[in-house]
Amino acid sequence: MTTAAERDWTDPIGAPLPRVEARDKVTGRAIYTADVRSPGAAVAVLVTSTISAGRVRAIDSSRALGVRGVLTVLDHTNRPQWKGRPGVTMYQAENRLPLEDDRIHYGNQCLALVVAETAEVAQHAAGLVRVDYEPHRPVPDLDAGRPAAYRPSGPYVDRFPVEHRRGDAEGVFPAAPVRVDAEYRTANLAHAPMEPSSTLASWDGDRLTLYDSSQAVQLHARAVAAAFGLPPGNVRLICNYLGGAFGNKSFLWAHTLLAALAARVVRRPVRLTLTRKQVFTGTGHMAATIQRVRLGADRDGRLTAALHHSVNSTSHLDDRPEPVIQNTPALYSVSHVDARVTVAKVHIGTSTSMRTPGDSAGHFAVECAMDELACATGVDPVELRRRNHADVHPHTGKPWGGKRLLRCYELGAREFGWDRRDPRPGSMRDGADLIGYGMATGMRGEHSAPAAARVEIHADGTAALSTSTQEIGGGTLTTMIQIAASGLGIAPERVRISAGDTALPAGAPTFGSLTSGNTGSAVHLAAERARRAAIRLAVNDPRSPLHGMPEDAVTAEHGRLFARDHPGRGETYQDLLRRNGIGSLREEGAYQPDPNSQYALATFAAHFVEVRIDAELPRVRVTRHVGVFDCGRVLNHRTARTQAQGGIIFAIGGALTERLTPDPVSGRLLDPALTDYHLPVHADIGDIRVLFTDEPEPNAHPNGAKGLGEIVAVGVAPAIANAVHHATGKRIRELPVTPEKLL
Repeated sequence: MTTAAERDWTDPIGAPLPRVEARDKVTGRAIYTADVRSPGAAVAVLVTSTISAGRVRAIDSSRALGVRGVLTVLDHTNRPQWKGRPGVTMYQAENRLPLEDDRIHYGNQCLALVVAETAEVAQHAAGLVRVDYEPHRPVPDLDAGRPAAYRPSGPYVDRFPVEHRRGDAEGVFPAAPVRVDAEYRTANLAHAPMEPSSTLASWDGDRLTLYDSSQAVQLHARAVAAAFGLPPGNVRLICNYLGGAFGNKSFLWAHTLLAALAARVVRRPVRLTLTRKQVFTGTGHMAATIQRVRLGADRDGRLTAALHHSVNSTSHLDDRPEPVIQNTPALYSVSHVDARVTVAKVHIGTSTSMRTPGDSAGHFAVECAMDELACATGVDPVELRRRNHADVHPHTGKPWGGKRLLRCYELGAREFGWDRRDPRPGSMRDGADLIGYGMATGMRGEHSAPAAARVEIHADGTAALSTSTQEIGGGTLTTMIQIAASGLGIAPERVRISAGDTALPAGAPTFGSLTSGNTGSAVHLAAERARRAAIRLAVNDPRSPLHGMPEDAVTAEHGRLFARDHPGRGETYQDLLRRNGIGSLREEGAYQPDPNSQYALATFAAHFVEVRIDAELPRVRVTRHVGVFDCGRVLNHRTARTQAQGGIIFAIGGALTERLTPDPVSGRLLDPALTDYHLPVHADIGDIRVLFTDEPEPNAHPNGAKGLGEIVAVGVAPAIANAVHHATGKRIRELPVTPEKLL
């Protein structure tokens, strides 16, 4: 007979459960990297450059060394030798180890490290270090460096190609009946997470333990091991929680290596926590871009040619192309495409992946150009995109593993009320406010990575889940528990998770929107194997009510194994394991993506925006935003919704207020702090509604989920810029859209 509990069973996946770590975070009990305590730990403080180009003639540390409590001062002249190079892509951010030489490539570059008994002593002593500079004339910004732009090479290009071509776009474009040819610009942007990067390093012989603010504990541990010439297993890296990270903690930066180096020199644990200014200047940024987009179409708006050429700033240390063109060949159905990226050397720190690297900036240019094409042809912007929808991947010819973009348009237009839009620019008003409606498409390639997880079923009916993937703030711990609970058929509150530690099975990094699909699939496979192991034990146990049954005839719900066709026949995990004298059943799941998948995989979005602009004081306010996302199966509707809202707000900042501004003479950033870098606050944000197509995507990953973390921000900026044009009739082609551009 079916019990009430069995009748009430609901699959935990998708349920809007609160985050498992929420109480600890709101009560202050959550331990972030800078909160970890180690008895006897010393404190390190960076001494950074006051010029952005040149070299160090000499460093005088004598006054600092004379301060009581100072343990050492390290610089390029006296540091121990590095033992190896980790390699740049996805490991070390800069193609240069810290304190490697006397060259200065950007303002606030680390030149020395003061290690002392306390933070106060270290900070005081750092101010006493004197640097004699040989200044050089800097290249301050992208416009200054643009004349010397070139096609980049190196490890970044292997991952993000700098050219895509098909057909003869240059030949076809001039003959198109309707043409758009415009230049679009995006600014340098800062990650600005709430938590500054921090590292605590301690040695035990030739074994190193690091507590570090890291989005990739496994990768970073291997990179540190390479720098110190250690076997990879000799470095353990732990990251309990991340207090925000949008790409700047994806790579290994100087502070992590320097903390470990200092700890080895002073023979005691060392903590190094960056100041807010050092976070802005020393842990990457999104590079500024200048993009020229040319679209050719027939009079009905069907594309015949697309040309997308971009140049972005890069540091003097690396050739890093901002991959703005990566979606251009696939976004719409067009036979002739020419997309290229060049880079220009600027005296600024190396840029790095920042939430939606390349996608946001590239979509701003392409989707604004599509809106200009809609105006030129008189075709509604949504209808224009429908007419150019790519039913298969245009560049590879592969079928999409799943694409519900047309459904995103449909749901978003209906929820937003797009049919109320008067297409004439400047035609919609409410009192003194100009009202504009805008929309844009979002697309992001779905990435895959190997991942592993371990699931244990305990004799008390609880379960334990282990994976090294770290909680970045989007609800990873909770969704992984839900996947494990679903696979085992037990309640989520009965599952405990350990994460963020290289001593655990190697989960995927928390960048590239890899977690849900990849680590989630590893957890899915581990839970499935553990459940099958329990079923196998039961059907082979003469004392079990399930003895002799085919394994596939048994399932699990509410912590109980039972026959599918006879739910009353079964037993709990507790009874099964205790009777057999087993403390726990342990299984691991290893997810290995198929590098030769027959499908093209991506996530998709449609953004609809209402802006209001005072006709006298042209400040843009986003009063309504509807975002619809095709990200496969939604693992938790509560965390997914808030993550999507956060990504939209993140992108609103880049569209309306945020920019890092280099001084035109010195090249140093004028606004590397939260006091000057203008992030949106509650008062800047209107109503944000989030919808999901919520259909499992088994062609992407075994658990049916795809990445959500980054697609939510792709397309927001052009939707806002397009709404501004609709409200005012002015086409703003440079971000951020600040009031002076509308005067």
